Amino acid sequence: MMKKINTLLALASVAVCALAAPARAESAADFYKGKTVEYYTPGSPGGGYDTYLRTMIPYLEKATGAKFVPINEAGGGHLLAINKVFSAKPDGLTMVFADGEAALLGELFDLPGARYDLLKANWIARVNAETRMILFTPGSPYKTIEEAAHGDKVIKFGSTGKSDATSMASTTASEALGLKTKIVTGYKGSREFVRAAVQGEVDAISLSESSSARYAKGNKLHAVVALDHERSEFFPDVPTVFEAFKLDPAHAWWIDFQASFAKVGRSVLTGPGVPADRVAYLREVFKKVLADPELKAALAKRDAPITYAPAADLVKYTNNVLGSLTPEKKKEVRHVMLEKYF
Repeated sequence: MMKKINTLLALASVAVCALAAPARAESAADFYKGKTVEYYTPGSPGGGYDTYLRTMIPYLEKATGAKFVPINEAGGGHLLAINKVFSAKPDGLTMVFADGEAALLGELFDLPGARYDLLKANWIARVNAETRMILFTPGSPYKTIEEAAHGDKVIKFGSTGKSDATSMASTTASEALGLKTKIVTGYKGSREFVRAAVQGEVDAISLSESSSARYAKGNKLHAVVALDHERSEFFPDVPTVFEAFKLDPAHAWWIDFQASFAKVGRSVLTGPGVPADRVAYLREVFKKVLADPELKAALAKRDAPITYAPAADLVKYTNNVLGSLTPEKKKEVRHVMLEKYF
């Protein structure tokens, strides 16, 4: 009888301990399994951002067990998509493949459409950063960038909005080289203003080197200059702006300023308040996925290279850009980039 009582007491003790033991905390990896992630891009369907986004998704889904839903939020100078992420529930289930250059510009100039604070963002990874190119159309009044710099005719550039990377490259290059420029905005994405260029609505556009390579096929558009100190690997025969011109420090500054934004490039981020373990998990997932040889090969076929950088670098670039200008210089930059050529 006593043996039976002891056995019952032992079993009861085990049951009590089992009830008292805390449940295993859910890991970030467990959290994402079976969830749906809204993955925004500022580009229009078929454009450069969209190509990266949709090519990455199967690899991200395999790595996380989550379903990634692509959402094209074009317009607003590429700022609408970032606003969506910052206003979303901070659970790590909403992220954006962002135009980092446009995002920084929107905040730097306090644009009405910029309802976010990048210093509070959770940067995940840089997917790609590239040299900017200027391309002329067959109907352009000039064939070379040197002719344009010394000519009297106005060059019409196409762009989505004043705060996007395309406009930034166009305005800074125009200021550095003395181009007579008029920028036409309102296109929803790169696909639209490229079509406008091909159809002769505008004379020139500025694009990343990989997008330039894609749209230059068939000689509908031709690259005339690389806006950096090094030639583009996609256009080894096209001179850099520093090879084509002897720029004094004041004019060279505009090219270098634009290039500093380009380091942020096309990057992934989520809004503030997302649990730290989920942010850390996403950073590791993207680091692994972006190193996948199969994904690199798939994107290379689309002239879309990966130039990964970790979140720590993006935080550093963001801090440098948002705190780099004196009030006087900021006023000058604002005039050049938001007013002078529009």
